[in-house]
Amino acid sequence: MQEKRWIVAEPISEEIKQQFPEIHPVVLQLLWNRGIRTQEEIDVYIGPDWSRDTYSHALFLNMEKAVSRTFQALERGENITVHGDYDADGVCGSTVLISTLREICRQLGFDEHKIDSYIPHREKEGYGMSVETIEHLKNHKQTTLVITVDCGISNKPAVDRGKELGVDTIICDHHTMPAELPDQAILIHPLVPGETYPNKKLCGTGVAFKLACGLIEEARKRGADMPEGYEKWLLDLVAIATVTDVVPLQGENRTLEHFGLTVLNKTRRIGLQRLIEVAGGTLGKLDITSIGFLIGPRINAAGRMSHAQDALNLLLSEDEMEASMFAIQLQEINIERQKASQAMYLQAKKQVDEGAKLIVVVGEGWSAGLVGLVAGKLVTDYHRPVYAVGKIDDHYVGSGRSIGGFDVTAALRHAGEHLDKFGGHPEACGFSVTGSDRFESAVAMLHEFANASIQDDASLPTLKSDVDIQLEEITWELFAQLDQCRPFGQGNPSPIFTSRNVRVQSMKSVGNGAQHLKLTLRSRTGKMMPGIGFNLGGFLETLSLGKEVNIAYEIDVNEWNGSRELQVRLVDIKL
Repeated sequence: MQEKRWIVAEPISEEIKQQFPEIHPVVLQLLWNRGIRTQEEIDVYIGPDWSRDTYSHALFLNMEKAVSRTFQALERGENITVHGDYDADGVCGSTVLISTLREICRQLGFDEHKIDSYIPHREKEGYGMSVETIEHLKNHKQTTLVITVDCGISNKPAVDRGKELGVDTIICDHHTMPAELPDQAILIHPLVPGETYPNKKLCGTGVAFKLACGLIEEARKRGADMPEGYEKWLLDLVAIATVTDVVPLQGENRTLEHFGLTVLNKTRRIGLQRLIEVAGGTLGKLDITSIGFLIGPRINAAGRMSHAQDALNLLLSEDEMEASMFAIQLQEINIERQKASQAMYLQAKKQVDEGAKLIVVVGEGWSAGLVGLVAGKLVTDYHRPVYAVGKIDDHYVGSGRSIGGFDVTAALRHAGEHLDKFGGHPEACGFSVTGSDRFESAVAMLHEFANASIQDDASLPTLKSDVDIQLEEITWELFAQLDQCRPFGQGNPSPIFTSRNVRVQSMKSVGNGAQHLKLTLRSRTGKMMPGIGFNLGGFLETLSLGKEVNIAYEIDVNEWNGSRELQVRLVDIKL
């Protein structure tokens, strides 16, 4: 188990504590660590308010154009295709727009059968909208308006070809700006130069949601019976995508997630209800962890293992029996995904060069839909940027995952002359290249970029603690105030606490293969606290009863047989 370097935040002063006497000092420290330091910032963080803390869709410069063109297509009976990406963000965003457009059609008497979807096959077609796709949509579906979700900003050739064929494009995207923008499209994108929309970190579904809000507003003006607050029922999908696409839970995103979780827990979508059921979740008790481990992986599994259309069909389903069938199908696909990705991961571990600043692993026949999962696991294991690559003949498709401070897409840009296609975010990316020589040259340049930009000690993982506390300070009052700080996630991490010199009172292994650690801890003054350490079973070899240790943990609640008790969820132990 790789040792971590602990960094504990600098404690706040007594003067700061006196300024906010109503806030628990530990929670105040947590807020301070996140840069939340004024009464106004604290109010927004602890009590998100919809009208105060979200921005109007109308702030997008091209929103009026996009809404106008969409309604023109509806009035004329044009065929509209929503072109999504094959991940959970693209699928959820496609569902947002398709369900909104269909409801508007029903309300205003337009033909809802004119609303169609298209998601490319991950391995056969790859990411984004292609020239071939535009030609297919025009020739076989008579599409004259395409609305992209979570893709499109890097697809100028496809947009231009569409224009030649009489196909207009509205792009809802959030990805990094390409060298050339698709200037023939109507762009709804927070990062477009000159764009006035304040939240630059929306996920793709968040952008689609803003367009849906614009469409709903226009539909109301035209007499549609869509009551105030109707659009909030779309937030279950925004909540899922915000977590799965790992955008920062700060500012407006935090507010969208806060209200989105409320909607998710009473979702009206039959397909989502059935998926949650087969995944083992419970409506009313869903949180970010439920999205990250139950809902998101099953939606993503469709695009990774078969076709993302399966997941879209589930989310759009309005029939109980059909929804159950789709949910079971996704559950089975996810089981296959788990088995296949685990086998790839074990093969990949054998290739790791532990002396390198950057890890590249390659496997013959590895699925392009699973290499990103392998890369993510290796980043966790080795705390280094990783590119995992599947190879079929002389064609390579790879996915990169990063550590903080290293831009995996910038590294690809450095090697771009040897790549066929690439794109992504600083934290995650994808690429393809044909030819072994070109691939080897690209890998050499990736290593060159990493060697120049990663410090020698960067591979030692760090654990950032919000505050050092005694076990005696873990109370229900503290937990209640911490609960107000949820949802936790990217940009607002779950708080980590450290406690020193606690004694191991009891210990045992639990779980399949004894991979988890269950123990009771005792402070020097006698305070007892139960603890669980998932995947920390290896510490049993070095722990002993009565031994004093330092622990890093989250504060959690253990519920069983109707009882609730506070516990520590261990993330690291120093002997």
